[in-house]
This record gives sequence, C-alpha cells and structure tokens, in this order.
Amino acid sequence: MPELLALTDPQLAAAATLGTVGLVFAFLFGANIGSFVNVVAHRLPMELSVVKPRSRCPACRTPVRAIDNIPVLSWVLLQGRCRGCKGRISPRYALVEIFMGLLSLHSFFVLVAGPGRALDGGAWMAWVVVFVLTASWLAASLIDLDHTFLPDRITITGMWAAPALVAFVPEVLLGPELRIPNWMPLDQPVPLAAALVSGCGVAAGAGVIWALGVIGSRVFGKEAMGFGDVKFLGMIGGFVGPGGAIVVLVLAAFVGAVAGIARTLLTGDRYIPFGPFLALGAYAVLLHRPDLLDAWIDFSEWVRGGRAY
Repeated sequence: MPELLALTDPQLAAAATLGTVGLVFAFLFGANIGSFVNVVAHRLPMELSVVKPRSRCPACRTPVRAIDNIPVLSWVLLQGRCRGCKGRISPRYALVEIFMGLLSLHSFFVLVAGPGRALDGGAWMAWVVVFVLTASWLAASLIDLDHTFLPDRITITGMWAAPALVAFVPEVLLGPELRIPNWMPLDQPVPLAAALVSGCGVAAGAGVIWALGVIGSRVFGKEAMGFGDVKFLGMIGGFVGPGGAIVVLVLAAFVGAVAGIARTLLTGDRYIPFGPFLALGAYAVLLHRPDLLDAWIDFSEWVRGGRAY
C-alpha cells in the first residue's frame, strides 16, 4: 500500500487514534440520528413537519424533555414508559436507534477506519453521504412496513440528488480507487463520469423493476410491483450504478422470497413490503461490492464444478 509507506510513524499513530475515536463517535452519532429516523417514519406519512413540534408521548401528547430523549439510555431508564402518564413506549424506538448506530459504526469501519483512510478527506466525505443514504433508506423501510408505501419525498428527491452527490463525492459510486466502468469513455473528468454512471443507474434501476412489474402484473393478473419500488430502486441505482442496481434487485428478491415464505408459514399472510429488502441489498452493494463479486465468482465456479470444497 503506497499510501501507508508514505506516512510517518506519528501520522500512522494519529490515524489509528482518529479511527478508534471515530468508531465511538460513529455509533453515538448514528444512534442520535436513529431517534430522528423514528420521527421521520412517524410524521412523514401524515405530511407533518419532521422538525417541529418537539417529540411527544404517543399516549398523553406531553412533549418529551431533553433528559428523557437520550437515545436508548432514556428508554431503558424509564423502562419503556412515559415519565408523566406512565404509558408504554414501543421498544421499536430504542431498537431503531441501536440499529442506526450499528449501521453507522459499520459504514465508518469500512470506509474510514481502514489503514491509511482516517487521514483521507475523501473517505470521510464518502462516509457522510453513505450515512445520509442509510438513514433515508431506513426511514423509507419503516414507512413501507407501517403503511405499505415508499414516500416520494425520499425516493424522488434521492433520484434527482444522486448525480450531483456522486459528482461531488465520486468515491461513493466509483470506490476509493475511482474506477470508471469500462463501458464509459475514460478521457473525461471523474466527477462527470460519476454523474453519468449515476444517471444510467437511475434509469436502469427504475426501468428494470418497472418492466418486471409490468410482466408480473400480466402474468398474475394483479399488480406485482408498486410504483414506489420503481422509484426507490431508481434512487438506489443512482448511487450504485446500473450493474449495482441489478445486483441489489437480485439480492432483494432472494432475501425477500425467503422472508415471504417464512411469513406465510408463520402467519398465513403472503404480503410483505419489498422496500426493506431493496434497502438491505442497496446497503450491502454500496459497501461490499467487491466482496459480493468475489462470492458470486466462487459460487459460479462451485456450480460448474470448477472447485472442490
């Protein structure tokens, strides 16, 4: 790694310390934003402001005091109840805060805490964008679970914002090596290339899932794919590119099918929203595309009998 060899011992020590402190910060910051994700998931479907008024008890509507709004800790200390009316507060609030904290921690570990990355401004910017995407995808997933729709204020906004964001931080789409796909002309500025790949990803993501929905509707005689899923995968494609959007769809379909079968066996209900599985696939592809590619190559060789296990 040439970038590591170029660093002095004090710089390496500073990078290691910064990475360790950053991991703690990433979890705490993620948990705090998880609290805001809960607010968005609750208020956005009702077309309410996500900024004000302050959070309130769902039972007595009393504003939650700042001391009672510390992520996770307040819920535990209050034993999941309102300080005033003693009404129960769903554990989902704390679970979402923990989950968002873990996602933030994981993305920071992958993008920033690696050797030589803690002193790279591009790595930090990429983490910020991925963090915002993760929070928005989690909020959209919760809304889809609760109300069976994906909000345009997240999906359409993300579709329009994707080319501009990846042009500003191309590491998000092209990776830290800034690899431009072979099908793109190489003699152009990296920001422009990233924006063009992002636009193709939006078109591919939305187009493929829309086509599958049309075919499925004709085959099964009913709507097979909501248009919210079309816009959601279009948004995702803007950040993972056209090839990444296809991988996201395959992963989401596989995991969703397994979850759907399990839900049918346990509850008898066949319906399951697709948005959370698209979000899960998007997060995996955004952060682990090389690992997924290696796994696919190994699996293909195993299927063909080219490798003994």
